[in-house]
Amino acid sequence: MYRVTYTLEAKATRDSMPPHRQALLDRGLAVLAQDPFHKASTYVGTNEADRKAQVAPGILVEYFVSNAFMVVAVIEVFDDSLIADD
Repeated sequence: MYRVTYTLEAKATRDSMPPHRQALLDRGLAVLAQDPFHKASTYVGTNEADRKAQVAPGILVEYFVSNAFMVVAVIEVFDDSLIADD
């Protein structure tokens, strides 16, 4: 299992999320920590250790894998829509 760590920016994003969204993020990252190269993830750029994955509905993470660490660099939360429900 890989140890999950965060960049300062990713940690700030995580900390600003409501508790129920943090729990979803944590559960998704726990699955990825078992296999950061999971088939639900894909590599970014030319280095297969630079990855991204949707870890929960509306939560996308970009991370990189190094030795026994999985470093979350970016957390994107997609809660807003351009089209309002009528």
